[in-house]
Amino acid sequence: MAVICWLIFGLYFFLENFSIDTCTVLCNFEENPYNNSLTSILPCDELRSAKAILPEVGAGISFLITKVNSNLGPMFPNNVDLCNPFSAPPKYLYQPEFCPPNSIQIGDIPKVLKPYTCFGDSDENCGSDHLMNGGEYKVVEAYTSSTQNLLNMYPGMENLIGCKLVKDAFSQILFKHCKALNNFARMAWVAMVFLAVMMVFYVVLSTIKACQDHSSYHPSDDSV
Repeated sequence: MAVICWLIFGLYFFLENFSIDTCTVLCNFEENPYNNSLTSILPCDELRSAKAILPEVGAGISFLITKVNSNLGPMFPNNVDLCNPFSAPPKYLYQPEFCPPNSIQIGDIPKVLKPYTCFGDSDENCGSDHLMNGGEYKVVEAYTSSTQNLLNMYPGMENLIGCKLVKDAFSQILFKHCKALNNFARMAWVAMVFLAVMMVFYVVLSTIKACQDHSSYHPSDDSV
């Protein structure tokens, strides 16, 4: 029994050291995801090279939205403008929460232009001037849909390049599991050490008691 206690102690002692080392590695990754012992497994440093592309994408979309607002702005009802979710140059940070409340998304342009589009001879809008035909409407719809899809993916691209998804997962492990696991392993191996030591004392005392009992039942020849 004492041997089993010592084996269990060794297992939990190893578990505590392993958890401490693992949590230390995760903490180092959280502090610097681009230079740590997990770089060979999680190559965030390679993704960082793509970080310079994001401002260029933001600049292109921001320029497009500015041109649309200047050229098609009068067609929008109630002087509504397109939402430009990017900050001023040169950073072009993606900040859609700062869009005016009466602005619309670039993907909503086809909805605004649809009443002004002639889709066929039977369409009642075809008698008006300055209208867009069905073919032009389809082109605008395709471009705006693609641009809106790119905008929808932009936060995900930022998170991917910054390894934010991995950092958030590691943060949850550090916050919820590391300390609890370390405490559990430490309590377990301390309890096993105490139990093993008590078992050793018990074995020693039992051995001494057995020897004493054996001597009392088998007295020496001198006492005869």
